[in-house]
Amino acid sequence: MSQFLLNKNGILVACVLALTLGNCTSKTPPLEYFNQMYDSYAREAQEEDYFSKNKSASRIPPYGAIPVGYKPYPYISVQTPDSLEGATKGLVSPITTPTLNDYRVGEQKYLTYCAPCHGNQGLGNGSVVGPYPRFATVPPSVVSTKIKAWTDGQLYHIITMGRGVMGSYAYQIEPEDRWKLISYVRKLQDYDTRTNK
Repeated sequence: MSQFLLNKNGILVACVLALTLGNCTSKTPPLEYFNQMYDSYAREAQEEDYFSKNKSASRIPPYGAIPVGYKPYPYISVQTPDSLEGATKGLVSPITTPTLNDYRVGEQKYLTYCAPCHGNQGLGNGSVVGPYPRFATVPPSVVSTKIKAWTDGQLYHIITMGRGVMGSYAYQIEPEDRWKLISYVRKLQDYDTRTNK
């Protein structure tokens, strides 16, 4: 019986010692098995990779690869929005009845990307328009009769592809936010129609 208690106590003391010593901090790193799993050899983007065909560490995606969530713009070859086909000019807004949040997002995008040229009220009198050294070309008023007559698809195409001296905003404004921006422009046009009768 006493031998059993000694063995039991010995095992208990050994476990306590193992746990105590195991929690001590050491200045040397622990022994690693298969350290290639922890410290893999990563290549820098500009580094040469002898195993690839073009010797570059930056891999070229395979032909026909499409990024996740990417939807190609079907009218990329159309030069002017007047060339878009159909009564809706090819594009229909998925936002049938804009919410207050849609208008807020549209206003934020408009004030960020459009207002410097087109002005806060869309009159074409933004902060970058004026005498030299500012833009000599006056951007069109988005509340003009001509632009009021354009469809949402035409406005979407201009935001996506650009027109004249205005460049494309496809990389700055997400596709769903472009429709919200157009909803906000329509609200500006409604306001202009009501106040300038």
